[in-house]
Amino acid sequence: MTTETHLLLFRPAGQDDVAFEQALIAALPQGAALALALPESALPALAHVAARDPEVPDALVRLPDGADATALVALSDPTRGTAFAGARHAVLPGGDAIRLFFGLRRLPALSRAAFHDYWLNRHAEIGRRLIPPYTYHQLHADDAETLELAAASGLAASTYDGIVEVHFPDVDAFVHQLSRTDVAEEALEDEKNFIDHSRSRFWAFREVA
Repeated sequence: MTTETHLLLFRPAGQDDVAFEQALIAALPQGAALALALPESALPALAHVAARDPEVPDALVRLPDGADATALVALSDPTRGTAFAGARHAVLPGGDAIRLFFGLRRLPALSRAAFHDYWLNRHAEIGRRLIPPYTYHQLHADDAETLELAAASGLAASTYDGIVEVHFPDVDAFVHQLSRTDVAEEALEDEKNFIDHSRSRFWAFREVA
């Protein structure tokens, strides 16, 4: 288990997607990882989400230890971006070309500790059965480190309690997995025990660097 720092960035108004991507790639610190949101035209309608929510970021950046985030933040809209830090639990290790991003917020009745415990020690078992051959990672939010990253980067602190990452080789695999009846009936039903879906955000990203 490792603690990581992430930037959830938004494209500045008036800049096109290609220019934003090129600027971010040029400014990426060595060892950083970049993923960009897929356009709505690339995804068919899914039961999980009808359209991309405005809160879903345009870019996800995982920073290496000690990296300076200021150059990346300067290339984005800092009024919308957020900083997230948390512990990674690689339930099913690995990565691939398409990343499912699911920013989670817990049910109000649960403490942060209870949310993380249920997610890792109960819900993860469903993932171990239903997700292979794909990956499954849980990022558990750390408030102190998130606030530290927010102060250093000039971004607001993320209010996500955690982030799900699942990787797929292509969009077809992503859609097929999320359209499975057993995923909808078992995994989504169990999520109701700890996730506030009305305040959580879901989308697909492509790995860039």
